[in-house]
Amino acid sequence: MVNEHNLPFRMREYQELMDQEILNSGDDYDKLANYPTYVIFFCNFDYYRRGLARYQFEFRDKWHPEIAAGDLRTLVVFNTKAKDYQHAAEIRPFLDMIRGTVDTKDKFIAAVDAEVQEIRADKQREARFMKEQIELRRQLRKSREAERNKNTLGLIKALEKRGTPTPEIVAMIADAQSISQAEAQKYYDQLVVVS
Repeated sequence: MVNEHNLPFRMREYQELMDQEILNSGDDYDKLANYPTYVIFFCNFDYYRRGLARYQFEFRDKWHPEIAAGDLRTLVVFNTKAKDYQHAAEIRPFLDMIRGTVDTKDKFIAAVDAEVQEIRADKQREARFMKEQIELRRQLRKSREAERNKNTLGLIKALEKRGTPTPEIVAMIADAQSISQAEAQKYYDQLVVVS
């Protein structure tokens, strides 16, 4: 609801979290073909400043936009401050409701608004929702750290197999992760001990 000036990166984070939920370690990437994903944000601000009610992004070639990446990922941003509803006319009453204008004649909107009011009135339910959001972010950070450790350990083993001296490996870790030599040494020591 609030413009924190990082919407694309929040979408990227949510997309990554969904993919990690789908794909387990060792799974074939083809598994993702069975799970098209949609990250949808409803915003009380126009992040892209074009006045559109709906922005929809799919991954396409930069020079030949007719060529889709084909990864079945879609990002959608709805803007409640829109002037142009050309691609979102059917959802306009919902966007109006988010903005604060409730059309009580629309049964769906009236039902959604009643549910929102019930959640706001139930502080425990609202607190549970916030805890779930915090837990999702914690899981994402933990998953990212595990993936980074796995990749770094693989690099360490490959470099050690080639006979690369430990100080050079530590220096590479420091450069790759933008950390100090001392932090990289601790990181190296932890990974090697755990493996």
